[in-house]
Amino acid sequence: MTAVGGAVGIVLVGGRSRRLGAADTPPGGKPAVAFGGRTFLEWIVAAVGAEVDHVLVVAAPGQPLPPLPPAVEVVRDSLPGAGPLSAIRDGLAAAARLVPRPRTALVCAGDAPLLRREVVRLLVARGLATEAKWVVPLHAGHPQVLLSAVAVDLGPRIESYLATGRRDPRGLLELLAAESPALVETVTAATWAAVDPAADSLFDIDTPADLVRLRDRGIPPSAP
Repeated sequence: MTAVGGAVGIVLVGGRSRRLGAADTPPGGKPAVAFGGRTFLEWIVAAVGAEVDHVLVVAAPGQPLPPLPPAVEVVRDSLPGAGPLSAIRDGLAAAARLVPRPRTALVCAGDAPLLRREVVRLLVARGLATEAKWVVPLHAGHPQVLLSAVAVDLGPRIESYLATGRRDPRGLLELLAAESPALVETVTAATWAAVDPAADSLFDIDTPADLVRLRDRGIPPSAP
């Protein structure tokens, strides 16, 4: 993996894949779906791993995973079924134990196999260059918290938020922004479009129809 310094990747794969349907979901869920000679997870890890020092995959306890490079560390959800913010917390806790400790974490979901490494590079660079705790792209006017850069030291704050019974990432994002606009940095749609004009990186696969569209579209030219 090519290190840029100070960054870790956290890939979230512990979701239950209910809407995809049993016929299209292999053991291990959506990350194990085959596409273009690789699984979703293999495509995503390749894109993320090309731009960070270390990759963490956060999975449910006992969840089978496709073969991964030896350097990839698998972290198991401490609260299975508690949602992505809990999984982000677990990933950040593992990241905080790395030596040297990374400053920022690229967080992404495990069901968007067209993730472009240019997007990873953009978010990592923003995460390393800013004092903000969360760097979030905007797409169609909405913050994309499941493809963002999170400061590793935000982990305790996420822990406190979860302790209140809240699990929604956007709710925490709004709280941070309300406390101080400097805590959240947004990546505008125009900036995003310069590296991912078709928003391939946000094409997540939720239903059988999404899977058909993905396979009809094929692998983007910039795929790692």
